[in-house]
Amino acid sequence: MKLQKKVVTNKNLSKFNSLQISVKAKYYIECKTDSDIKEAFQFIKKNKIKFLILGEGTNVVFTKPFDGLIIKNLYKKEKKIYKNKVKVSSGYKWDRFVSFCIKNSLYGLENLSGIPGTVGAGPIQNIGAYGEEISNYIEHIEVFNFRTGNVETLNKINCNFDYRNSVFKKNKHLFIKNVFFKLKNKFIANNSYQDLKVYRFKKASELREIVLKIRNQKLENYLTKPNVGSFFKNPLIEKKDLKRLIAKEADIKFYKHNALIKVSAAWLIERCNLKGLQLNKARVSKKHSLVLINEDKKPNSILKLKNKIKTIVLTKYNIRLEEEPTIIL
Repeated sequence: MKLQKKVVTNKNLSKFNSLQISVKAKYYIECKTDSDIKEAFQFIKKNKIKFLILGEGTNVVFTKPFDGLIIKNLYKKEKKIYKNKVKVSSGYKWDRFVSFCIKNSLYGLENLSGIPGTVGAGPIQNIGAYGEEISNYIEHIEVFNFRTGNVETLNKINCNFDYRNSVFKKNKHLFIKNVFFKLKNKFIANNSYQDLKVYRFKKASELREIVLKIRNQKLENYLTKPNVGSFFKNPLIEKKDLKRLIAKEADIKFYKHNALIKVSAAWLIERCNLKGLQLNKARVSKKHSLVLINEDKKPNSILKLKNKIKTIVLTKYNIRLEEEPTIIL
């Protein structure tokens, strides 16, 4: 196979995923420009190989070497303000973008401060924290379609945003190029989340500071303790199933979510006495039971630990936990 100019082989991905799992990609390319994206497209089309678009790698779990092309998103072409609207390229770091918005008197994203990863990763997962979700502020998204080679625009409705979900989860051939946000000109604090209710915020920068402080207290830093943040989603159940659970556990932690009930995955894990559990070289964080810390260069430990947690919770509560990060099989 004749390699194109920017494609490299046998790339170790340990520095490109926050679990620091040491697997190799057969092929690897960094996409900083439109021409880089087109080069990646031509390489895939010519060689008929699978591919994976990778941002900061803070929400992926590699289970084995990747027998295809890793497309590293370093696309940072634009960051422009139009009144209360912002166009930003997907390769920018998310938290830096939140800070940029606050400094430019554009509000709404401050509750999402401190979330690792790129701007482009945000819509895929529909990231959310402390009573906000990114989808509340997205107007439309510009993508490069790796099946057709065309640039397309998806409006908010087309993105099918839901709890930790979007159209991009199943359509991994869509490379998010630019995200268009519609933000607020006036700061109105969202302190609806329990941890924020005790505060009265006059400025967005104050809210951001408290959110960063809470995150630092509750969550593990992936740079020193390799993790992907919350490993499991809060499961959604029917109201009739909640009655069954309340009969068993009167103090179960839950929230209303449209017509369904969102149960706290952290609560379920802790009630199963799994906080702090260690299995081989992976363990459940003592700070936050949804965070699984990995100290294994292979994926074995983290996969065994997450499977054990799922089995125990299913056995005790008949609730199937679903992984929040993308598991790369």
